[in-house]
Amino acid sequence: MIALATATHPDGAAFWTELFGDPAPVEIEIGSGDGAFLLARATATPRRNLLGIERSPGKSRRLAARIGRLGSPHVRALQADAAYVLDMVPAGSVSAVHVYFPDPWPKRRHVPRRIFSPAFVAALARVLLVDGTLYVATDVETYMARIRTVVLADRRFAEVSAGDDHPGLSTGFARKYRAEGRVLHTASFRRAAEAQPLPAAAKIRSS
Repeated sequence: MIALATATHPDGAAFWTELFGDPAPVEIEIGSGDGAFLLARATATPRRNLLGIERSPGKSRRLAARIGRLGSPHVRALQADAAYVLDMVPAGSVSAVHVYFPDPWPKRRHVPRRIFSPAFVAALARVLLVDGTLYVATDVETYMARIRTVVLADRRFAEVSAGDDHPGLSTGFARKYRAEGRVLHTASFRRAAEAQPLPAAAKIRSS
């Protein structure tokens, strides 16, 4: 496991170089679980630095052990609340953020616990580079619709084609759910340089 400095570093390149030992592009996975995605991503993109954030102590220990066995200097794990970590990450310093199969909290009283809130999306927009990408996957269609609504409402994001090679399809949950015959829903959002125009429907409602 690793520790981050308690104060935000003003220089994003120096911040990540200090952590990983080189200035390669950085990707963050939020909710890394058993590390299946991180290990697959490390193999597919060996010249990228990968940071996995996992809140659960037990899962974090197992994740750290798997990363240790991998032996790659480009993969790190952190046990922490993602919101806390994102607040310390320098603005415009991350090339991609991955959020796969987050808990949908389907009961009405639990909706506030969902990770995708306007504040969370704003934090993602702050840390991502212009043209950086937010990748999302879930097996719950209604939750994907909610995620899409919250992300695009920020207007610093534009949806782009997810594609058949979406990285979220390489996770452990993706393999499990496919084996169970579930339909998977993926989305990709680009961090735009300028605020995106409101959809026509939204303009009509706001007039």
